[in-house]
Amino acid sequence: MRFAFLLGVGLALAGCSHNDQGPVLASSAGEPAYALGYADELGASVTASSDGPQQEQKLTSGFGARIDALKKPDWDLVRAVVDQSDATGKSADFFDAHGEVDGVRTFWQAEKATIDARVAGGAQYPLKDAPCTSDCTNLDVGGAAAYALNEAMDKQIQKRLRASNNAYVLIDRQRAALGTQNATALEKLADDVAEASYITHVGLVVSRQRLERLLADKSAVQATLDHFVQDEKSYQAQPGRTDAEKKACDQRIAEASKGKLEIDAAATQAEAALKSADQTIAATARDYDDALKTLRDKIDQKKKGT
Repeated sequence: MRFAFLLGVGLALAGCSHNDQGPVLASSAGEPAYALGYADELGASVTASSDGPQQEQKLTSGFGARIDALKKPDWDLVRAVVDQSDATGKSADFFDAHGEVDGVRTFWQAEKATIDARVAGGAQYPLKDAPCTSDCTNLDVGGAAAYALNEAMDKQIQKRLRASNNAYVLIDRQRAALGTQNATALEKLADDVAEASYITHVGLVVSRQRLERLLADKSAVQATLDHFVQDEKSYQAQPGRTDAEKKACDQRIAEASKGKLEIDAAATQAEAALKSADQTIAATARDYDDALKTLRDKIDQKKKGT
């Protein structure tokens, strides 16, 4: 979802005062590079729209277990952490942080296999010439290096999001009084509430606007792919073109033709997702509000019990 961060910037600019003028971004529908990946982007947008409510329900369904994991904490502190995390999910700072980590996650998902292979190979290579007392070639350090890299990525992404959640200021302030077990459980609760709040109030709105923007480009993208195929055929027919150049043209023509064939099906799914987007957003908001009320009620009951 390579356009999510740019769309996020647009939403942030839209929140500025009426005297501020943000950049006017021209449509990329006339650019072949954009058009070639257009069907995939539509599909990714539809997936994001459907995944959001599912992720929100998964997070909120675990709220109760997070509370049960706490052992005699300061329940006023727990309530404050929940309230602050809920507010964080709607905040500009968390929005910006999410834009950053979403971009990293998208890149990592697409390139992970290649990067893992290079890291593993690079870590393993020095053992070929290492002066070992045993057979170093049988040592597998590449897999461990790739695992460590992935774990470090996940932890740093989590750290970046937590840095934008003011609930962690409250947790850090009371960390000694909470103890390690309660502090860890409260951190997980803060993560879940902030993320569920973000999905409900921001993420699904971003997905809807992205669908609208992509669908508006459909006709222009189809025309761009037609022009691209004609340009490739004209280039291929020029005198002096080598067999290798002609073969490369054939591959680009096949890719463009395939991309155009996939557009209608992807657009149909995107149009259906957009048509139901407002209803989906409203239903998710109701589900989240109900879960948050249940969570707060449970905290109040726990407090009365003490």
